[in-house]
Amino acid sequence: MRHRLIPLILFLAFSLNHLRAQTPRKIIDSLLVRVQEKLPADQLANMYGELGWQYAAINLDSAIYFGQKAVEKAEEAKDPKILAQAYSDLGSGILQKGDLQASKKLYLQSLKIREEIKDSLGMAKSYNALGFIYQREYQTDSAIAYFLKALPVFQKSNAQLNAAAVLNNLGVIYQNLPDYQKAKQAYEQAITIREELGDFRSVIGTYNNLGTVYKYLGEFDLAESYFQKAIVKATELEDPMNQAISYRIYAMFLLEKGDLDNLEEIARKGLIVARQVNTQYEVAALETALGSALNAKGKFREAKPLLLSAAANFQEQGSEEDVLFPYFELVSLYAALGQADSSRYYSNLYQQTLRSKVEKESKEVVAELETKYQTELKDLQIAEQQLQIRNQNLLIFGSLGLAFILAVVGYLLYKQQKLKNRQLQQEDELKTALAQLETQNKLQEQRMLISRDLHDNIGAQLTFIISAIENLKYFEPIKEQLTVRYDTIASFTKQTITELRDTIWAMNSGQVTWDSLMLRIQDYVQKARESKSSMHFDCEVAENLDSHSLLASSDSIQVLRIVQEAVQNAVKYSEASQVQIKFHATKKDLVATIHDNGKGFDQGTILLGNGLYNMQKRAEELGGKVEIKSGLGQGTTVKLTWPMSGSKEKN
Repeated sequence: MRHRLIPLILFLAFSLNHLRAQTPRKIIDSLLVRVQEKLPADQLANMYGELGWQYAAINLDSAIYFGQKAVEKAEEAKDPKILAQAYSDLGSGILQKGDLQASKKLYLQSLKIREEIKDSLGMAKSYNALGFIYQREYQTDSAIAYFLKALPVFQKSNAQLNAAAVLNNLGVIYQNLPDYQKAKQAYEQAITIREELGDFRSVIGTYNNLGTVYKYLGEFDLAESYFQKAIVKATELEDPMNQAISYRIYAMFLLEKGDLDNLEEIARKGLIVARQVNTQYEVAALETALGSALNAKGKFREAKPLLLSAAANFQEQGSEEDVLFPYFELVSLYAALGQADSSRYYSNLYQQTLRSKVEKESKEVVAELETKYQTELKDLQIAEQQLQIRNQNLLIFGSLGLAFILAVVGYLLYKQQKLKNRQLQQEDELKTALAQLETQNKLQEQRMLISRDLHDNIGAQLTFIISAIENLKYFEPIKEQLTVRYDTIASFTKQTITELRDTIWAMNSGQVTWDSLMLRIQDYVQKARESKSSMHFDCEVAENLDSHSLLASSDSIQVLRIVQEAVQNAVKYSEASQVQIKFHATKKDLVATIHDNGKGFDQGTILLGNGLYNMQKRAEELGGKVEIKSGLGQGTTVKLTWPMSGSKEKN
């Protein structure tokens, strides 16, 4: 599951400094007493807005209700500044409920009023809110534009808490690019400001974001400490909304880490809080995490309703990316329960949703670039028409005198040069747009490659599992054989799920470090060691390979599959006592060698099977090659060589 970052406190409503030291519940109790008094409409609007903002930490339905009351009183007061703030307060509650379009409409209404009354600080708050919405819609360019509009206004006005919110949002964008160092720097600046000013409620979100960056940087202990710190702080402040969000983020971290026992405990706690606050995204995400943990532990009956609920919830929210994860878990769950039709249904639904998502993203990129191209082309045509008109005017007024003509000619020459410079600039911008399109196409190729790996490799194995389970219906008379077949299918299913998770790991990583790849390989070697206790395995990485250097996700999955195939062949056929796996780099290439001291085979008499053929095809897609050397009594060596990043030849 791509990690969705927490909703931010986008503005500070009308809360006073002395209120910040109190818990939301105490502030709410005080305000509920005040609104019963006969007060002017403008004061009631401010109080209802503050109630909505404070209730956002406890119950979103109540937050929206008081936000609507604030709008009613602001319209009655006929004060545009108060009305703009009321729209903003209501938009915040609806945004945290997950309705992006409705909240965007309210923020645009607020921005329009603030532009009319020239409220620059209020406009900056609206820019920040709209930037966050576009960020949630994965429209990065629009999000950055709005954030960069807001930041200088906040800094100039010394609105440090608002500036911290923008820094947090920019950190989110840098994280998604990904540029983790810039994201880390932005989050640390936001934390410093918020802690110094005592804005502990908002700093909870930044703790979670910084923990996520440390996770991607491979510093898991630091990441876990920040996730736990966020939960502790949210609990101290009696802030159930941030508790739910923090539990969800920590649960997804534990799921990726494979810590199923702690995951089950954290997910159950988080679900209680999320259902209390009624935040649908957190509920669905925590149901997915808990269902995945129970599924992995074999508690299929308990996991099933959670995963079905999560899938339905994500579908209702229109979260096409997040719904993939409960679909994936339901495939293996129904297979384990022996319900082949249901397993096949969710397998097909998973692939259709994944394909739809990739196609949608590709179309959006192409449409955006086409729009930019058409706009530039139209500007060029208008410029050419203007030039023709100017030349005609020159002929008409030529009779006014040589001096005037010379002046006009000079003026035209100046404008022509300016126009030429503009055309050159537009051509450069067009080239840049085409280069961006090429980059997006390369990214699309990588995604399609991994999707094909899911479909061709893992899909075929899941089909085998389903067919095997269906055939078991006809083995009732021979109970002894059924036990063996169940064990075989269970073992094959675990292998299939492991391979599918390897592929999902590569798809979600974007780029993979050598450390991360080696952890995957060592996990596989450990399983081979457990299955073949008589065989000794060594795995070495040469010092000339930087453990923090990056591989494309598509390259990493190819290398992992080739190593897995070579180790599997050694375990099955070599009768070896030792298997060595080594990685090193030459000046231009990366090299992986898998050698066993087994019985070997005569390469002249043995035909290559599907496994060896697949290794060669994967090596070709890396731009490299696989060499296999073996002889009777001499063991077998598989050598994979592929170019370093940047030197791979295009086919």
